[in-house]
Parts: sequence; structure tokens; C-alpha cells
Amino acid sequence: MYNYHIGEYIKRKREEKEIKQDELCYGICDRSTLSRIERGKQEPSYYILKALLQRLGISEDRCQILMGPQEFEISELQREIVADNVRKDFSSALKKIRRLEELSQSAENPLLQQFVLRVRALAGYEKDGERHAYTRSVQRKILIRALELTCPGITMENLDSFLLGEDEAKIINQIAITYSEDGNRRQAIEIYRQLIRYVQSNFAGCEIGQVMLPLTAYNYSKVLGLERRYEEAIEIAELGRQCCVKYNKCRMLGGLLLNIAYCLHQLGDDEKSQKLLLNSYYAYLIMEDFASCKVVQEYAEENLGMKIN
Repeated sequence: MYNYHIGEYIKRKREEKEIKQDELCYGICDRSTLSRIERGKQEPSYYILKALLQRLGISEDRCQILMGPQEFEISELQREIVADNVRKDFSSALKKIRRLEELSQSAENPLLQQFVLRVRALAGYEKDGERHAYTRSVQRKILIRALELTCPGITMENLDSFLLGEDEAKIINQIAITYSEDGNRRQAIEIYRQLIRYVQSNFAGCEIGQVMLPLTAYNYSKVLGLERRYEEAIEIAELGRQCCVKYNKCRMLGGLLLNIAYCLHQLGDDEKSQKLLLNSYYAYLIMEDFASCKVVQEYAEENLGMKIN
């Protein structure tokens, strides 16, 4: 009965969004499998269900009840690896990635393999007992390979032609970062332009959009600011800030406020910039992101002669 309701729920959400079966399951499973799931004739695996729900803009938390022991171990490893990468504790991340690679090979699951490639691109690799980072171009190749596992034929020029889930959107975000850090900001801006439009159109108001809009807006506005497109950067960062406030999502708030403060300073409005720098500092402080607190303090003192304690 539970599986029937899951299938019925997927079908209802798919039809509400006017998404065809072929579009929803592309790169995840074949159409006949999705049809059986929707009719309650087949039990979806955790990974397939997670990917389908993501493309419908629904958080993966809804399907955790279907986890078996191995899937639970994998899910916990995934959370820990992402946290390690955010903290830049890459040695710890690489140890856990090795275990995840063992599990992904036994599962032969492209969705799990996609995650492994995505986190390894950032964590790097080990050689002679030491961790080494990939170059930006190698990172990009790994990320594109990961993306193509569930979106065969996708390029950075035809993103609008594909139905994306949260994981795929995050990979595209990472690809844009590699272009920006490689000095190709124009390409990064074009990718972010497409991605934020996609997030606004397809994830508006849903749980995934509440995560992806602030994340995309932060990175997009940062690159626009570096290109001296300050008014555009403020507009984009403000979209992300409003989303954070509306849905009580604070993780990206400090960075968005910092981006706006930077642009206002460049435009000569130091009074507003100082207020936002203070807000940015306290937003980071609440999240216990002390490294970012230090970044704000140093920027404020060096550029505006402002001390934040």
C-alpha cells in the first residue's frame, strides 16, 4: 500500500508540473520502470526514488523510510563527506570516499557513482600518502562525466533542455566555479544565468529551491562583482537574501550579505556597506563559521577602516 501511494504521489506531482514520463526518468530508469512505479506495480529503489523526487523539486528526506542497512550507511557517508569538503578536511573526506567507492561498485548504481565523482573532484586524490588537488580543468572533466551519467548529451549551452534534480544542479554549480577560478568568468556567468533561471522556474517555493536559489545567487553575484557588474550582482544577491529570510535558511546568508556589501563599497556607498558587513559577520557567527567571520573582519578593516569585534 505504501509503495502504491509513493507511485501515485509521483504521478500526481509529475502531472501537476506537466512533465512527461520520458523527461522525468531520463538517465535514471527506463519509462516502463517509471510506469510500473506510478501504478504501484514495482517498488522503487531508494536511489531511483530520490532522483525522481529531486527532479520534481521534492527533498530526498521524504524517501528515507525506504532505506535498508547499506543504504543508510551510504547516506551517512554522503552527509559526512559533504561536511568534510565544506570544512576543507579533505584527508577525512578521501578516507570516506574510498569506502563509498567500494559500496558504489558493489551496488553498480550510476546515481551513487555520480555522487562519488562529484565529491572526489573537490577532495582530490592521494599519492604516496599525501593528498593532492586536481587542477580546475581536471575537476571540470570529472564533474562533466558525473553529470552525463544521468543527463546524457547535456552541455553547458543546453541546460534548459534537461530536467534537473538537486544533485545535478549542484554539479553544474561546481562546474561554473571551476570556470570562474580558472579565470573564465564570462563562461561562469553564462552558466549561472541559465542555472538561476532554471532554479526560479522549476524549483520555485519548493524545498530544493530554498537550498539552490541562495547557493546559486551567492556564486553568481560573486562572479558578477569580480567582473565589476555591481548593480547586477546586488540584484542577484538580493534574490538569494530574500529567499534565506523567507524560508529561514541561514547557511548562505552571510556570504550573500558580504557580496552586497562589497559591491556597495565599490559603488561608493560605504555607510550601507558597513551595516551589511556587520550583519554578514553576525550571520556567519551564528552559524559558527569562524573562518568566514575572520574574512569579513579583515575585509572591513582593510577596505573601510572598520573594526568588527
